[in-house]
Amino acid sequence: MKKIFIDREKDIPIYLQIYSQFKRFIENGSLPPGYKLPTIRSLAKELGVNIITVVSAYRLLEENGYVYTKVGSGTYVCEGLQRDRDLLEDIEISEHKEIHVKKGIINFASSSLNPELFPVDEFAELINRVLRRDRGYAFEYQDSRGYRPLREAIVNFVRLYGIETKIERTQVISGGQQGIDVVSKALINFGDTIIVERPTYSWALASFQSRGADILEVDLKKGGIDLENLEEKLKKFKPKFIYVMPNFHNPTGILYSDETKEKLVELAEKYETYILEDDFAIELSFTGKEVLPLKAFDKYDRVIYLKSFSKVHMPGLRLGFIIAPEKLVSSFLKAKYVTDLTTSGLMQRAFDLYLRENIWEKHIKEIRQVIKERFEAMREGLEKLKSYIIDFEIPEGGFYFWVKLKGDVKAADIYQKCLDKGLLIVPGDMFFGIKKEENFLRLSFASCDVLDIRRGIEILKNVFEEIENDTEVYIPII
Repeated sequence: MKKIFIDREKDIPIYLQIYSQFKRFIENGSLPPGYKLPTIRSLAKELGVNIITVVSAYRLLEENGYVYTKVGSGTYVCEGLQRDRDLLEDIEISEHKEIHVKKGIINFASSSLNPELFPVDEFAELINRVLRRDRGYAFEYQDSRGYRPLREAIVNFVRLYGIETKIERTQVISGGQQGIDVVSKALINFGDTIIVERPTYSWALASFQSRGADILEVDLKKGGIDLENLEEKLKKFKPKFIYVMPNFHNPTGILYSDETKEKLVELAEKYETYILEDDFAIELSFTGKEVLPLKAFDKYDRVIYLKSFSKVHMPGLRLGFIIAPEKLVSSFLKAKYVTDLTTSGLMQRAFDLYLRENIWEKHIKEIRQVIKERFEAMREGLEKLKSYIIDFEIPEGGFYFWVKLKGDVKAADIYQKCLDKGLLIVPGDMFFGIKKEENFLRLSFASCDVLDIRRGIEILKNVFEEIENDTEVYIPII
């Protein structure tokens, strides 16, 4: 086993140092599934610490699904922590439409809208206007913070969602994923703790882990994150920030209540941490009721607001922005500069007109209608499959249904059987950072028309019937 080191000069409890090192060894495969950890007494003696310190570290490993205890035998590394990377990487890539999906495949995995839904003609005219107006200057490198008129337009745009900010705090970025990377580079040092929702966006997890962060998960409930459990972790771990998607969450579709949003901001202030709010679909509400970002509730300058224009407006633009707390503005600017210096000047200038002249409003109205029709088609189909599904919540907006399968059926098996029949779906385990859940599916209606959604639901039904009729799945081994 790799040696565990403790540093008594660090302002980190020793049991957390032990926990973090074991966690990292398990995640990188140095300690394989089934490996027996040293006894509590022997490790305490080796490290020169109290037995209670090791007990606390082992208990935390068990609570987070890394180890299990056999009474009278010892503590062992859990099975199933290593993912099938080839399968999951294919799913992650297909979600972002970065690989070609075979012709005829129905895609319930993608979070991107059909290309024909985007306002191509209107945007082409905007680009031509910019070229006629600015000539060669349209291709100049912009300020690293972004094209100033666009930043002014963004300040006015977010005011519609209850956010009052200044141009100095607004940073243009090349899409939501870059925004997550910029925040990670600016704030995360090796060994820092980050709290995320359980489940959460898989590419955000990957970004935080690439910086050497320790990830802690807090369960989601119907109205948002479990505030009681969150506060327990805030007291104990002092995280750098909390990563959340409060509006039409990916993958669950959950919408935080206003009360939860207010209390979440209060907790960030109380425990002196930040919240990274990832907003990709606030525009896509089906109910007509007002939905506000978490940032609109931020009385203490604790929320980092990250907004992508890619999912709903036009993916190929790769545009978004960060509204930073005052104390973090310079850190984010440095991190963005190191990442790619500047975002496309031509696209920024065209998108400035798109926002400034309110062209986006017509587009969003049309998109919302199309998406609602697709949502209704998938909802109606899933209602007919309830005998195969334990539970699913009906989202109030966004792109996703989060479906829980019954019995011992595993989502990875459903995935392969569906793919064989021409349907691409996403197993839910890729959205869990630590303890994997194997009986969830995320079904997206973003890129399929109503007819394809009905065909896809029929494929799901056929797969469920096959599995139900396969008695070998349900015969216990005696």
